[in-house]
Amino acid sequence: MKMNALQVLIEDHDYVKKSYRAFQKMDHEDLEAVQALVKQVCTALKVHARIEEEVFYPAVRRALKDKDLVEEAEVEHESAKTLIRQLGRMKPRDPKYIATFTVLCEYVEHHAKEEEDEMFPKVRRAGMNLEGLGKKLMARKIALAPKR
Repeated sequence: MKMNALQVLIEDHDYVKKSYRAFQKMDHEDLEAVQALVKQVCTALKVHARIEEEVFYPAVRRALKDKDLVEEAEVEHESAKTLIRQLGRMKPRDPKYIATFTVLCEYVEHHAKEEEDEMFPKVRRAGMNLEGLGKKLMARKIALAPKR
């Protein structure tokens, strides 16, 4: 199935939203399950941020006159990466572990909404080759995927 660049990114956004809903319903006393979900989401977010930063944002920057959208998105990425690093240093028993993951997910949801509502419509109108860009995103995503 061919996916254009926006579909690739929206699929990632949806994964985080679904995972966060699952997290909210979890028994947070089950530390092993909580940690597994947090690790999965953080790994997915690291890959997502890299493909946006390395492939998508440079293409958007070239295609759009509105550079502020990309600048803001990159600043939001830095904040998310800070939270991911904090989670990586924490143990699930840490009193702020649940709160930190909650803030990360809420932050990512805000970021995704801004991209989908503001940036993506401008990208669609810019006439970019979204199919070709989608292939580049997927290739980079596969290259960055953790080896099993």
